[in-house]
Amino acid sequence: MAAEGKHLSLTFKAIAYSAGGFLVAWAAIKLIDTYFDPTLLADTKGWLLRAWNWLLLETPIPNWSLLMIIAALISTLTVAIYFYRTTDGTYGELHEIERKVYKMNNPQFPQLTDNQTLLMEALAYHANFRKIANLDSVCKLVSLSKLEVEDGLKQLQAKHLVKQKVTRGTFGATTFELTLAGKDYALERFELT
Repeated sequence: MAAEGKHLSLTFKAIAYSAGGFLVAWAAIKLIDTYFDPTLLADTKGWLLRAWNWLLLETPIPNWSLLMIIAALISTLTVAIYFYRTTDGTYGELHEIERKVYKMNNPQFPQLTDNQTLLMEALAYHANFRKIANLDSVCKLVSLSKLEVEDGLKQLQAKHLVKQKVTRGTFGATTFELTLAGKDYALERFELT
């Protein structure tokens, strides 16, 4: 009964491994005999000896240290290029997100009321199509009363986004146009063609 519990130390797996190793060794020996040129080994040994002697030459800076410096520089350059390429897109996206958050927290332009925004859109429309913006044409675009438009335009003038031009004479008129700051505001906030 005790003999039934014993297992053979030589299992099928061990036999398969040893047979596979034998076949690989036999194939390697056959391939080396067929395709390997023995003169190549002698040539390689000669080349390695010449390289070793060159490395040990007595010069102001040993050749082996020169090779180590060159290898260190190439390695550093390779690592720098790798990190630049892998993180370039990430930092670009991060920079864009930070810029948007900064602009929201630190607005470049003053906050405008709804009526002032409508007036800025109307003036941007006039500027985009090179039309003269007078009080009547702005009132038609925004559907506000003349009093509301005049009041809104005065507030925009105080914020230096709009300037008023008054011409005298027979055909005198009052026109409104965007200042440089107003044009910047319009370009950033509205879709202009």
